[in-house]
Amino acid sequence: MLDALILGVIGFFAFYFLRYNRYHFYKLAISSVGLLDDILKDENEDKKLSRIEKGTKLLVIILFKVLTIIVLTLTIAFFSVYALGYFFNSLIWNSQPGLIGFSIGASIPFFIPTNSKSSYNEVSQLFHHLVLDNSNIGLKLLSREIKKYSLNVKKEKFLIVSGLARSGTTNLMNSLHGSGSFTSLSYSNMPFLLSPRAWRKLYRPKSIKKAERSHGDGVLIDMRSNEALEEYFFKSIYQDSFIGSKNLIKHSLSDQDYQLYVDYQGLICPEPEKFYLSKNNNMLLRYDSLRQLNKEFVFLVLFRDPLSHAYSLMQMHKKFCAQQGNDPFIEDYMNWLGHHEFGLNQKPFKFHDQIPEGNKNELDYWLLSWINYYDYASLIADHNTYFICYETYCLDPNIILDKVLVKFKSSRKDDFKPYFNQKEIKEDYSVEILHKAQLIYNKLKNKELK
Repeated sequence: MLDALILGVIGFFAFYFLRYNRYHFYKLAISSVGLLDDILKDENEDKKLSRIEKGTKLLVIILFKVLTIIVLTLTIAFFSVYALGYFFNSLIWNSQPGLIGFSIGASIPFFIPTNSKSSYNEVSQLFHHLVLDNSNIGLKLLSREIKKYSLNVKKEKFLIVSGLARSGTTNLMNSLHGSGSFTSLSYSNMPFLLSPRAWRKLYRPKSIKKAERSHGDGVLIDMRSNEALEEYFFKSIYQDSFIGSKNLIKHSLSDQDYQLYVDYQGLICPEPEKFYLSKNNNMLLRYDSLRQLNKEFVFLVLFRDPLSHAYSLMQMHKKFCAQQGNDPFIEDYMNWLGHHEFGLNQKPFKFHDQIPEGNKNELDYWLLSWINYYDYASLIADHNTYFICYETYCLDPNIILDKVLVKFKSSRKDDFKPYFNQKEIKEDYSVEILHKAQLIYNKLKNKELK
């Protein structure tokens, strides 16, 4: 048994060294996939070659480090074994108990829990990084899926729920989805958002107990819950070109982009009797061009009392700044998905030359953000865009839902109780700024869904 114990200790320390240097293996995977992504990127050949050269050099360096770590691990293991065998005048490796002991010892380091504060383990983080941070590979997979599952009939009618974050868009989307007439992206599509059909064959999560989402707002979710994941598609086709260093920039969809968007919808919602549903708070950035290309889709814009709305945004911003400070992966995750509503990388919308500025920990900044968004949204006037007041919706959700669903010849399956949670706001704010916001709110009230 002594040989088993000795070899177990040797195996443990040798492979603990390997585990301790695991991040080099992660970097190797990230660099390898990133290089492939660069090769597939549609850009100027000179720029591409320059990026590939840099990526290749980096890959070679990381590969050398990984090989060095492997060699050192094996050297530690075998040198120790043969050194001890010399002292014991026998090759203790040859014993069956010794082999078992070494195997057990070498396995133990990989079962030691990490000290990560993230709700995502290291393997999950790596998996999301490899998929979501390499959109060119995703676009190739998307193109393949469209060719394989191309639909003869494309639906011009679909439903987009939008509005500034914290306006009730999640609740409305989920309530509409409950009618059974819509199909939407859900957490089960993560992280392969651009290849939903192939991923669906590999990953079919069962219904599990729901848990409160990271917002801490009482909304319960599981892997089958709908979520605002569509923006990743637009980020990919535009290669983040509308995401500036300080703001999100208004842009236009081309006819080709629109056709790709409809094809993408068809992969998510292939059922002929159902309609595509999405929650996308960024859709206003490209709304004008989308409406020009499609007069039939239904666009719902939720708005909320500006003071309570601004307060909710500010509180959520502080919460996510704290979360991202403790767990950087959360910021990466939100950046990959195009979520810049709040947190360390919060970015306002840029519809005009002027954008909101100020201290993001104060109400005035969020009131200015509210004005910036809804002053622009209030200019929309077409027969398939409907403004929904959050306060009106909370008083009687069923009335609003019925008015929307009738446009899709659908009806509710459930009754929803009124909900209203008015919080006392003690924060300082500019009366002048609030007054300006209130004027826009009243304007939107005159346009709300009747």
